[in-house]
Amino acid sequence: MVAYEPTWESLEQHELPDWFDDAKLGIFIHWGAYSVPAWAPVTDDGEVSESGYAEWYVRGMYDEDSDVYDYHRSTYGEQVEYTDFLEQWSADGWDPERWATFFDEEVGARYVVLTAEHHDGIQLWDSDVTDWTTVERGPNRDIVGELGAAVRDRDMKFAGSFHGLLNFFDPDNPGLFGHPDVDDEGHPGPEYVEFMNEKLTELIDETRPDLLWLDGNWKADTEAYGTKETVAYYYEQAAEEWDKEVAVNDRLGAGEEQTHGDFYTPEYETFDERQEHKWEATRGLGGSFGYNRNEPEDHYLTVEELVHSFVDIVSKNGNLLINVGPRADGTIPAVQKERLRGLGEWLAVNGEAIFGTTYWEQAEDSVASSTDVRYTWKDGTLYATLFDWAIGEQTLFEDGPDVTPASVSLLTASGKEPVDWKHEDGAVTIDFDANPPSDHPGVAYTLTLQDVANSASSS
Repeated sequence: MVAYEPTWESLEQHELPDWFDDAKLGIFIHWGAYSVPAWAPVTDDGEVSESGYAEWYVRGMYDEDSDVYDYHRSTYGEQVEYTDFLEQWSADGWDPERWATFFDEEVGARYVVLTAEHHDGIQLWDSDVTDWTTVERGPNRDIVGELGAAVRDRDMKFAGSFHGLLNFFDPDNPGLFGHPDVDDEGHPGPEYVEFMNEKLTELIDETRPDLLWLDGNWKADTEAYGTKETVAYYYEQAAEEWDKEVAVNDRLGAGEEQTHGDFYTPEYETFDERQEHKWEATRGLGGSFGYNRNEPEDHYLTVEELVHSFVDIVSKNGNLLINVGPRADGTIPAVQKERLRGLGEWLAVNGEAIFGTTYWEQAEDSVASSTDVRYTWKDGTLYATLFDWAIGEQTLFEDGPDVTPASVSLLTASGKEPVDWKHEDGAVTIDFDANPPSDHPGVAYTLTLQDVANSASSS
């Protein structure tokens, strides 16, 4: 048994669990009092404005220079405080089992991460540290506990993310919005850090998360936050008390992202090249994580964009943590469900090329029709996923390694369908029919090439 010390040398002995590497697809959920106003300005191109995400409403509503400030006063009046939204957050349409069933059966996700505390300081679990919780106020429910049970009943992994390394501060509500021990620039003092870590340790002890997913690490380094001590404690609890394999993200201190942690977490961006270190791309289906009633449907990812991005991420050693932003009543907007169902329908046919795979020695390719191709690999099978249907003869590996498969097939809803192919000059040429199979969900098409080695992986 490894004993972890609060040093990078010790913590970096921790190994990424196989379950996380194999899982590929997680669901992120941003749901809170901010889901009541559910508003943020958006730009014409769907980018987040300077006012920030919809889940940052509490910051903007008190900032006179923010569009949210003007919106709040014209819509609700200056007498309405953020705490009023907490009391209006009814969650009266929320069914955790229904959510878990949807994520599992219709989307195909392997793990779920719920915002246990966002930057507004409200705990979605039954806390003894503060009474600003969804158990004592608003929904009057232990949201983390209920959803965690429903998710784990379906053999998915679960974690409550903790964004309280930074809380938007209101001096009139020190028990809610962080702690008075924060300067004008948001830098935390020792009293804030003690308060923060008391909540975080409680979340770890009470919910036993499969991931330690932290956020808000912009204002202090790991020494000030005490995150190395927290990570060491979490690793030891998981190994000695819970007998489970866990992972920690990289948002541990200011300027230290993509430096430490079991996996890196780029937000609303991905890597152009294959990465040796495991990573997890995270983003919303639209321009915010929290539900934004102001966002038009054409700003959301299409099913095609979602699938193509996901396949690209997996080919480069990444997972996708795609976000759902429910309404305040606990229902998921139709446009979000439609996009996620489309991904799930594609995975029902092509999931073999995703789950449990690893990266191959060449991440991407293209064929003569200008169709992009991404590669994944598992147990001697190379998967080539084309981002569009290609007609006629199309050649793979023209500028890559010499690949001589034993057979080549196309994944369809009815199984693997053999295709005509030939090996010539180190490349593989496939003769595609004029039309794709009628039982294929479209969007992207996966070829399986049997008995192909992988020099990039020891799997």
